[in-house]
Amino acid sequence: MAPKKETAKRQPAASEPVKRPTQTRRRTAVRRLELINAAARLFASRSYYAVTVDDIGEALGLSGPALYRHFPSKEALLVAVFDQVIEQQSERLHESLAEAGDPRAALESMVGSHVEFAVEQRENMAVWRQEFHHLPEADSWRLRRAQRLYVEEWVHVVHELRPELNDASVRALVHGVLGLLQSPSDFQSGLADEGVKNLLMSMAVAAVFQGSTEPLDFSALAGRGRSKVRSA
Repeated sequence: MAPKKETAKRQPAASEPVKRPTQTRRRTAVRRLELINAAARLFASRSYYAVTVDDIGEALGLSGPALYRHFPSKEALLVAVFDQVIEQQSERLHESLAEAGDPRAALESMVGSHVEFAVEQRENMAVWRQEFHHLPEADSWRLRRAQRLYVEEWVHVVHELRPELNDASVRALVHGVLGLLQSPSDFQSGLADEGVKNLLMSMAVAAVFQGSTEPLDFSALAGRGRSKVRSA
């Protein structure tokens, strides 16, 4: 019996499009991000319980089954919104710390980065504040831990800038500053975003350098020039 001839594998013609797994993954990642952002907008405006999966899909022109290819449930989408908040904030924080040459530079970068995120991601920050209690227990614990680690980085920097304050005072100061910087998710001021950022940054820096647990001397504090606060 004559040996079988080996058949050469057909090579795709130069004009044939080649399917690339990376392109598929990229499209999937983009769609997931679109779903997360759409869910955040709806959760922030209507509340988690008032929004259905169909509402989220409709916002992007998708059917329910198409959405389930990316997220198994509405609850999974809520968790993804929270994950995005803490992951992006942590990434920005680590970039600020890596690029800063000293604690003052680190604080300046951290304050700017945090308030910029809060202004750009108003819906996500509002969902974090309003809907955290709807998270599954395991995710709630995991995200709280990530949040504590984020706060600890701030505490470390502020400790270096305000060594005369004890640990409890620094922690209270940091939480107050973060609450201030995150406040754009609570209100619409009518100011342009740049004005909101500048106002909150100046207030946060003043709080870090002027904040005190001593009895308030209002006259002395109010008498300090604006330029002095800004140059602190």
